[in-house]
Amino acid sequence: MGPGAVAPLAFVAVLALGAAAMLVWYGRRATAAAALRRRLGQLAAPGGRDALVRDEASGLLRLLAESGLAWTPGQLVARAAVAVALGALAGAALGSGTMAVVLALGGCVALWAIVRRARARRLALCDEQLPQALEIMALAMRAGHALPGALQLAAQEAPAPLCHELQRAHDEHQLGRPIHEVLARMGERLPGCEAVGTFVVAVAVLQETGGNLISVIDRIVDNARSRAGYQARLRALTAEGRQSARLLALLPGAFFVLAMASDPSYAGTLLGDPGGQMIGLVAVGMWVMGMLWTRRLVRPLT
Repeated sequence: MGPGAVAPLAFVAVLALGAAAMLVWYGRRATAAAALRRRLGQLAAPGGRDALVRDEASGLLRLLAESGLAWTPGQLVARAAVAVALGALAGAALGSGTMAVVLALGGCVALWAIVRRARARRLALCDEQLPQALEIMALAMRAGHALPGALQLAAQEAPAPLCHELQRAHDEHQLGRPIHEVLARMGERLPGCEAVGTFVVAVAVLQETGGNLISVIDRIVDNARSRAGYQARLRALTAEGRQSARLLALLPGAFFVLAMASDPSYAGTLLGDPGGQMIGLVAVGMWVMGMLWTRRLVRPLT
């Protein structure tokens, strides 16, 4: 590694330390806010102190909770530091400070993408499992149970991860929070789940105006199943385009590996020469832009 690589590696180290310090500070603040919320018993008014604490505890801590990975902010910081270190070491092994910076940042981006992907997968699974849970609630209410009792039965019968959200809602109601606030908080924990949002709004409206909640739940279940069927057909129709997009995204990396295998000096020229490094950075940038654009093209409009 030449003298010119020292400055980029130092920049990566300072950047990693700064990011780690910020995440540790934010994690401690979120933990303190969560402890205060527990001491308050989660019983403050919606616009009062509890809302302020909930806003402070949002962001990174909320993203980790919605992902279902059971990571604390400290564990995320540790994984991010490992990803940065591995990327920097890989760039140093290649003898390029620029590649060290790029790979270090790429490690952080990959870790963030993993968390976001886990969150999206968990929320989609909860949305898929909710119609069955609502059917259980409707059957329990027809048998004479009140809404809190039906919620408990659904929590016992629903699969993971939805059962954890339903059980948490039931536990909050047992601690004294009104049922409409409990369901509203569950809707906040499951953003993007249309069936959950519709159910929460229906319960809030029917509590004010009165009505038959069982028939409303039946309509919500029918609409959710129809929407799930439509999305399944849409995924089947767009499967070819999505697979083509994945193949196009993998081709540049495969070409790079084949070029290195056929001509070992190719990597040295590309990564060691300043002109080659500039070409590599431009190519990576265009590759990322192409992936984003292709992903936008094959994503169905729902």
